[in-house]
Amino acid sequence: MLYFIKDNKLHRFPAPKRCGCKREDEKLRDTIPRGIEQCIYCMHHWPGDKE
Repeated sequence: MLYFIKDNKLHRFPAPKRCGCKREDEKLRDTIPRGIEQCIYCMHHWPGDKE
């Protein structure tokens, strides 16, 4: 899974529809860094998500 950081929040790439954040030129990474707040829409499990 790939991630990107925008506005000091960690988001999944590609971002799910429920997250309004769009990746522009942010660096993609494959690890979750420390000290970065996680986007609740991207990083948490929601009912109806495919497993």
